[in-house]
Amino acid sequence: MPMEIKNKEDFIEKLQYAQKVIVVNRLPKYAKIKLRTKRRLYTLKLENEQDLHDILSKVKVEIIEY
Repeated sequence: MPMEIKNKEDFIEKLQYAQKVIVVNRLPKYAKIKLRTKRRLYTLKLENEQDLHDILSKVKVEIIEY
């Protein structure tokens, strides 16, 4: 079952357990990121494009964009 994270810092903390990161939607109002770990799928909605680039720069695994 996916779990939505509301806090950007919590999402960055979960990045160390990531197996892959998926950028799903880049809409005018927000971007949606999914983070796949061994046990769970986490999602995060970001309204700011700069926050998205900051998070993606910290990713050390495969990034898939749709």
